[in-house]
Amino acid sequence: MAKKTRRSKKETVRIEKGSIVKRQKELIKTALVYPNTYQAGMSSLGFQTVYGLINDLDHVAAERVFLPKDKERLRSEETGMELSRFDIIFFSVSFENDYLNLVSILKRAGIPLRSSDRDDSYPLVIAGGVACFLNPEPIAPFMDIMLLGEGELLMEPFFDTYTPDMPREELYEALVPSLAGVYVPGYYTPEYDREGGKSLTGMKALNEHAPGQVRIRRVLELGDISTTTRILSSDTAFKNIFLIETGRGCHHGCRFCSAGFIYRPPRFYPEDVVIRALGDAKKLTDKVGLVSAAVSDHPGINAICARGIEEDLHLSFSSLRADALTDELITTLQRSGVKTATIAPEAGSERMRCIINKKISEEQLLSATQRLVETGIINLKLYYMIGLPFEQEEDILAIVELTRKIRERFLETSRKKHKIGTITLSINPFIPKPATPFQWAPMERIPSLKKKLKVIKDGLKRVPNMHINSESFRMARINALLSRGDRRIADILEAAEEMGWSRALKEFKDYCEAQIHAERPKDGYFPWDIVDTGIKRPFLWKEYDRARAEKITPDCPMIDCNRCGICRSPS
Repeated sequence: MAKKTRRSKKETVRIEKGSIVKRQKELIKTALVYPNTYQAGMSSLGFQTVYGLINDLDHVAAERVFLPKDKERLRSEETGMELSRFDIIFFSVSFENDYLNLVSILKRAGIPLRSSDRDDSYPLVIAGGVACFLNPEPIAPFMDIMLLGEGELLMEPFFDTYTPDMPREELYEALVPSLAGVYVPGYYTPEYDREGGKSLTGMKALNEHAPGQVRIRRVLELGDISTTTRILSSDTAFKNIFLIETGRGCHHGCRFCSAGFIYRPPRFYPEDVVIRALGDAKKLTDKVGLVSAAVSDHPGINAICARGIEEDLHLSFSSLRADALTDELITTLQRSGVKTATIAPEAGSERMRCIINKKISEEQLLSATQRLVETGIINLKLYYMIGLPFEQEEDILAIVELTRKIRERFLETSRKKHKIGTITLSINPFIPKPATPFQWAPMERIPSLKKKLKVIKDGLKRVPNMHINSESFRMARINALLSRGDRRIADILEAAEEMGWSRALKEFKDYCEAQIHAERPKDGYFPWDIVDTGIKRPFLWKEYDRARAEKITPDCPMIDCNRCGICRSPS
């Protein structure tokens, strides 16, 4: 049954389908918090999945809480309950840039920020989500527990153990030895070098139960689950679109991409699972979004598209590779009324695409452009990165050259269709992410990035029907800091919440410089080494060396092998 919520006189009525309100007594009350706006949180399939997993348990109620506007009180969407009255506050964290919002939410709720300053009278504070298992350390001091991995293997056993009257230490001692993926930050203390304490050298366990590394949990077989929208809302980035996950991970191994490594091994949902989900979607809406790191790689994508067309559904895709655009995919885009398609060359030169292991040729990019426009998709978005490892001046000029070639093919085809759209470039700075081959690389400094962006803009400024957008370099730099830092980031977050980012970054200038702009030593200790991703570190270093040598690595064969180590790692 649809639920209507009136936000204000100036805002339209918000309509939801699928929200759950439990009013039984003796329920474990869990506030599931997305540390950003309602629109952002309800657009996250991961957040919606955890909401469903928790509410599927009879003895637990999950209610959603989002970052409120202005001075609105922190209350749940379902019952209006104040955040501080819940038994558990569970943060679902997808992006590092939301860490400051997380701090703000705890402060506004009147809850001490640091776990060490809270006793059992306060709610248990937990965090999970991909940002946490990439690198849990920046927010570890704020958390009592972190759950690292995919929720299907963590939610039920956690709530089978937890009771609201259980003392914290008793809960930790019950969970840590029995449930892989449970990280208790208070069980560890960072160790630093003796030369001024600038470099993290390890994590010292303070408890006999604490493992040397916390293993990320992964669901190896997706045939028994279906990951879809739980609440359909009119007030999200994907308005009234039913999202269906088609796979987890990616087998292409682009060296900059955390999703391609942290979600190994790559897995696809069986075709029949996705098709059944299309049937579920049709009961609620005619708009469906297929979601994964590379939707077009699904072995059954043509059959899935055919069923979508048969069911008269409008399908959209979170990601498509230029080298995997089948006729069925393009026809589906056309029939769904899509007018803009996204192509991600990432780099302009073949040399640079070898370095990042982006196995797409210039001809494939041009062919994809032509086929899309021929089908009536009149607008293109092109995604590029600048500041990549081992990048040279000619690689930036190659972005201009490739874009001009794409535009020529775009115009040539558009004229035949008698309708010319626009090409939009999105130019984003490279951010070295944990658990990838580029985790050793530094981020390029802002003045250099600005010069490279100017080269691209100057090279394309007289080109009509062309728009260039770029991410804020300042925010990208903060994102790099939050991605790569250790527990000292908690001090910076508290300072930023109090005085703003500019003053906080100045106060911790030397530390920030080292975290963002320094290349890391081969055998150096990373903050995220507390996490066992299952991927062998020598494999990642070899990939970094292959990037330096401009060598391509074949796709993951998606069979049981010992190349990266993940297939030998427990789930």
